Amino acid sequence: MSHFVSMLLLATALILTLCFGVAAWRLSADKEADITATISHQEYGWRPRPGN
Repeated sequence: MSHFVSMLLLATALILTLCFGVAAWRLSADKEADITATISHQEYGWRPRPGN
């Protein structure tokens, strides 16, 4: 009986992990960020070299 209960708990934990993982993945996919956007160089103090 103890083996059955431990296997049932393991299966339940795996299923819940899978469900929450898929839910988090789908939520993050809905909020796709534009990672190709350029960042203004002035924000980070970058200055072009005088010779360029």
